[in-house]
Amino acid sequence: MNNRIEKIISFLEKEKIEALLVTDRSNVEYLSNFRGDGILLIIPHKANLIISDPRFIQEAYSLKDFVPKITNKKMPKFILKEVKKFRIRRIGFEENGLTYRQYTLLKEVFKDDIELVPVNFVEEIRIVKDEEEIKLIKKAIEISISAFEQVFYELETGSTEKEIANRLEYLIRDKGADSVAFESIVAVGSNASCPHAKPTSKKWGKESPLLIDWGAKIKGYNCDLTRTIFSYKINHIYKRNYEILLEAQEKAFSSIKPGIEAKKVDQIIRKFLKNYKIDKFFLHSSGHGIGKEVHEAPWISKESDYVLEENMVFTIEPAIYIKNKYGLRVEDMVRVTSCGCEVLSKKLKKWYIK
Repeated sequence: MNNRIEKIISFLEKEKIEALLVTDRSNVEYLSNFRGDGILLIIPHKANLIISDPRFIQEAYSLKDFVPKITNKKMPKFILKEVKKFRIRRIGFEENGLTYRQYTLLKEVFKDDIELVPVNFVEEIRIVKDEEEIKLIKKAIEISISAFEQVFYELETGSTEKEIANRLEYLIRDKGADSVAFESIVAVGSNASCPHAKPTSKKWGKESPLLIDWGAKIKGYNCDLTRTIFSYKINHIYKRNYEILLEAQEKAFSSIKPGIEAKKVDQIIRKFLKNYKIDKFFLHSSGHGIGKEVHEAPWISKESDYVLEENMVFTIEPAIYIKNKYGLRVEDMVRVTSCGCEVLSKKLKKWYIK
């Protein structure tokens, strides 16, 4: 039995929950390495089931720690049938992994015989990464950096955002990634004032900064990085503000260690930007966890209630967005160490000037 399942069993026993229904796709993959459409039913010391349909029969039967149950029947009734075999009366479910419709269907078939208990425990154990997860994240970062630097080397004035994005995403796959982590953000000049801009036919000219937010995905683990490319004729305002963002990021790096509140890291960045009267242009959180999902806990924001622990992995991404004028962002990924942090993307240069 894998260590992750053991943690789930310990949690269920502590909370006096007899079984856990895992429906969130990322959590299913995290616990079982199953990448199809399926549901896990974990019954401590009795059975671990993967419930899926015939499309994924080969994948289901290849799993080490789960017994496959393949069906074309409606899922709620099939789950009820399996649960009744073990006389379960109290079952946990993922409140973030079910739609309201799915929840009501389960309630209808379970009636008052089985209590549904909302839990979010799988997300909690995913926050701290193990050695294999960190290895995969580092590989995704390595591929991402290699692809970006080739795009930078090839970049010419007159290239459109779409052309740059297409080339970058091709190279990410060509260099060994399973896929891109998300649709790349490539934004020229005023387009970058929108934090999640979509690539357009706008051309890059050396009078405008070029913001690129990209990442690779390998074996289910993601990377998320951002750099802003400048011309050698860089506008002094762009240069000054980007230098401020870089310094804010370094201050955040220096503050990261086990035991510190995540919101304090965010506060350090905002306070530094406020010294230069540009904090009002920082429109999002200072970072987010990353792993099975591009955006996951811990959240590095002013509302966050997370306390940093060793081997948490997240981004630090100070930015400013001047409406209809320009946007600047620098984003790196870090791992919390026993006494500080490791910048996982440290091989990526801070300045890219063409």
